[in-house]
Amino acid sequence: MLQSYLYQWFSILGTRFRNQDLWYIDGFAGPGEYINYSLGSPIAALNAAASAVTSAAARWASGDIHCLFIEQSRPIFENLQRKLAEQTPHPRVHYESHHGTFVEGLEHLRSKSRNPFSSNAPVFAFIDPFGPSDLPFSAVRELLSRPACEVLVNLDSDGVSRIHSAGESADHRRLLTSLFGDSTWEQELAGARDQADAVRRIVQLYKTKLRALPGIQYAFSFEMRKQNHVFDYHLVFASGHPLGLEKMKEVMKRIDKTGAYCFSDAHVGQANLFSFDDPTEAAQVMATHVKNTVQAYKDITLYALNESPFPNPKSMLKVLEREGRISIDCAGRHRRKDTYPDDLHEFIRIRF
Repeated sequence: MLQSYLYQWFSILGTRFRNQDLWYIDGFAGPGEYINYSLGSPIAALNAAASAVTSAAARWASGDIHCLFIEQSRPIFENLQRKLAEQTPHPRVHYESHHGTFVEGLEHLRSKSRNPFSSNAPVFAFIDPFGPSDLPFSAVRELLSRPACEVLVNLDSDGVSRIHSAGESADHRRLLTSLFGDSTWEQELAGARDQADAVRRIVQLYKTKLRALPGIQYAFSFEMRKQNHVFDYHLVFASGHPLGLEKMKEVMKRIDKTGAYCFSDAHVGQANLFSFDDPTEAAQVMATHVKNTVQAYKDITLYALNESPFPNPKSMLKVLEREGRISIDCAGRHRRKDTYPDDLHEFIRIRF
């Protein structure tokens, strides 16, 4: 999944950001390989970078691609070093590995004469800790303050709920305040009915915190399940540009067919897993969420991107319009039923 998305990210930005370097940061890089999977995230990133530059050929307009792999565990870091040494270098793809914590790695990068913090260079960060204790929101906030940055975060929502339940014995106030950036989690989690409800609240709060950052309108979560369909964790993606989330959803839609990835809605009282192909249930949830309101098309598009499996609301609107649950006004302009032409979007108003 990561390699597929990074290939698109490098390819799109590499032909648009003229003479600017592109940066990939792997916050918890791991060993570069696993017993049950031979391709760790650092190797996937290098493969994606090299393929993107090669495929673009003369259309490549950016500078070079720089990758920073951060790993705290000494044995894991040493294995990563060995694995990286086996890779065939590409002349426009450079990497550095740093032994230390995620925060220390960012400080190390900032201290270098060539770094993304001293420019407007695009950054993609994959933040994949083993638990919530090593994921300070301050570091995520700093990354997303860049004008062209996206993050993909492994949010151990189940682990967060367990820390909350354990209370002072797990040092929950310090850990959760660091994770969410402030103490608003106390009120949000206080009313959780059970662990499943707490998990949904945790994910929704984390996305809300991301969207509250300047320039970040898009945050979406994917529920990750093990092969036996038991819940594992959430991947949370955040971006300031709708195209990033659209492309990420395309990648996840393809991989969802393996059964390993799901979309889980956070607005309802039970774990609803939606298909990336069938808009029926997602349409019902959308209608409930904005019931008795009038929505501009651009606002319902934002909802669709952030809270549904779909890149736009068209398929869900079609379901609701056929059921007679919405009425649509186009300021007197002609529109065929069940169609939502791009040139009419600024005029469309939907009554739910």
